[in-house]
Amino acid sequence: MTARDEDINLILKSASLINRFKDFLKKLIHHRKGLAGIIIIASLVLIAIIGIFFAPYNPFSTNAPAFQPPSKSHILGTDYLGEDVLSWFLIGTGTSLMVGFSIAVLSAIIGVLVGVIAGYFGGQVDNVLMRVVDILLVIPGFPLLVILSAFLPPTLETTIFVLSILSWPFLSRVIRAQTLSLKQRQYILASKLSGLSGLKIISRDIIPNLIPIIFINAIFLAVGGVVAQAGLAFFGLGDLRSVNWGTMLYWFEAEDGIVFNAWWWLLPPGLGIVAFGIGANFLGNAVYELSQPLRSGKQ
Repeated sequence: MTARDEDINLILKSASLINRFKDFLKKLIHHRKGLAGIIIIASLVLIAIIGIFFAPYNPFSTNAPAFQPPSKSHILGTDYLGEDVLSWFLIGTGTSLMVGFSIAVLSAIIGVLVGVIAGYFGGQVDNVLMRVVDILLVIPGFPLLVILSAFLPPTLETTIFVLSILSWPFLSRVIRAQTLSLKQRQYILASKLSGLSGLKIISRDIIPNLIPIIFINAIFLAVGGVVAQAGLAFFGLGDLRSVNWGTMLYWFEAEDGIVFNAWWWLLPPGLGIVAFGIGANFLGNAVYELSQPLRSGKQ
């Protein structure tokens, strides 16, 4: 096969992938769970985007009375310092989603690379990588997360780094199993016989067919990242002056929000986390259901 033939094949495959993506997106929008998931997650993303511009107050402004219930001037009331809860929620949504999506992207990149390389090349490469994965899977995740967070600088970047390092092993196992199955397909064997290198086969033939699996797992990695970050913040770990859902929950608990019956302070971050989880669950299930015919070779 000449270099020109390879370029033509690459262009045709790219066009085919784009068309398949468009068709899949149309099916996803017409899927009830998929549409519900898209609407919920898109709404949260929209809040995150506009929140920084439309927050009615500086979140650290303390000019209002403490523990003020919802009113015209403060739609979601105020916290123990008189800070506006709505402003905290609007800006905090962006921070929490940024943490979740960052963790999902970094974890997915590591997990996919490790899983594909281990599954495709096999042998000693597979043995070494999977032993590393086994060790990370055996170690209790949350206690290790707490220990690392306690000794590292208390910043959002540290939280993202630690959670990303601890979140990819399970995905790598899933990707490895799928790669072992894919590399036995006839078109992969044909690519090998045509003289394509392993890296080209991985990038052109294997990873594109793993996109639904990667997407599904990335969605749940994002939810896990949001929940884990909120859990760390709730226990007083991380940057407690960062405006996000986790720190809202921490200050509610630390400053006796429950004693003052400040439900307006607790509900926004709690509902935000729940809504993100529900939206991700709907979207992930829809992608899984729609991808089954594709994986089985049906139309």
